[in-house]
Amino acid sequence: MTATYPPLNKCTVHDDIVIRVATITGHSQPKTMSGSANFELDLREFVTLNIKCIHFFGYFSPEFAENSKKRILFRIYATVFVGFAFVLSLLSQIANMIDAFGDMEKMTEASFLLFTNIVQCLKLYCFMKYGARVWRLVHSLNRKIFKPRNATQYDVLKRDIGRSKIITKLFLLACTITYASWCVSPFLDKKGENGVRLPLSGWYPFSTKETPAFELAYAYQIFTTWVGGLGDISMDTFMSGAIMVISAELSVLNNALETLKQRFVDDPQKIREEEKLVNKELVRCVIHYKNIIGFANEVTYLFTDCITAQFLVGVIIVCMSMFQMSLVPVMSFRFFAMMLYQICVLMEMFLWCYYGNEVILKSDLLTQSAYMCEWVDNSKEFKQNLLYFMTRTQFNLQLYASGYFALSLQTFKAIIKSSWSYFAVLNQVHDQKMA
Repeated sequence: MTATYPPLNKCTVHDDIVIRVATITGHSQPKTMSGSANFELDLREFVTLNIKCIHFFGYFSPEFAENSKKRILFRIYATVFVGFAFVLSLLSQIANMIDAFGDMEKMTEASFLLFTNIVQCLKLYCFMKYGARVWRLVHSLNRKIFKPRNATQYDVLKRDIGRSKIITKLFLLACTITYASWCVSPFLDKKGENGVRLPLSGWYPFSTKETPAFELAYAYQIFTTWVGGLGDISMDTFMSGAIMVISAELSVLNNALETLKQRFVDDPQKIREEEKLVNKELVRCVIHYKNIIGFANEVTYLFTDCITAQFLVGVIIVCMSMFQMSLVPVMSFRFFAMMLYQICVLMEMFLWCYYGNEVILKSDLLTQSAYMCEWVDNSKEFKQNLLYFMTRTQFNLQLYASGYFALSLQTFKAIIKSSWSYFAVLNQVHDQKMA
């Protein structure tokens, strides 16, 4: 774990240093320098695709006028769609787990998808409960302080927006391929005299061995699992997109600090005016950092429970899926489908940890970037403000899940190690029972 400093989702005394720099000079947020290029960019594009997908699956309400017909119709649609495609499927999995209780192989087969959907329930609850705050978070992306002010900053944000969209599309494609492989696995991996089985385990109040009950259960399983998977991935990549925003804004801030003096031309006759302008730019950087911390705190508050649950349950899901893979032939299509599912689960968590780690690394660079500005010949006021800011940036920005799990590559490594350890224990117990 890299959690060496107090989590930033709670106010600390170090944040007062950031506030002091902005208030000690009596300056408000300075305006963009006249003559500079205007780089327009809609930063909501980081999560636009995710929001469209979540809307489609009825997990997150669009912004409608209060008591409007569209709002009422969406609620009806969401209730019917989520009830049919998610709630009934979840109840079937819970009943299946109860029915399989005591049989290790059947319980592990029923558990990995059940636990996935339980975590998805929590994500769904967070988006419904905090819907208005999530919308405010999305709209806050276009605050003026987050906008790029030069070509380098524009390129950084544009690149990361593109990456966010590509990541979302790749995850949606991977989900579709995974469930397509589950779709065909019953027909390619027939169990001799047992014939064709359903792609996934589940309990139904009727026999699924005869026609047309088998076809109906098969179609329902594939549809609900695929739709549930796409919805789950849309919410997960929304969260990763929000973390990417923090990482990208830290890159922008580093660039702003490094080029703090370079934007102004030295003129001996206007030294005092230039010093005031440079100091205003420093205050703007401080305010930018305050806004980044505030945005990070809001992301943490809204999604800390979802990320914590995904980490804890992710260990179990990976363990159970590895155990299931050990029970089927390596060359079977079911083994391939389980492997794809496991990769998707691991990559979802890796995405959060990777960009959380990028936040740590880029916030570590802030002190160095501030020192790299041309501060030597500047005023005493500027040097004092710069010192306050550098003192605060020595405490790097870290994102935490429930104030305990730091979003970092060390946490992801710990998840992998724990999953393997639990799998080894489970496999050993199974071998002893079979002996």
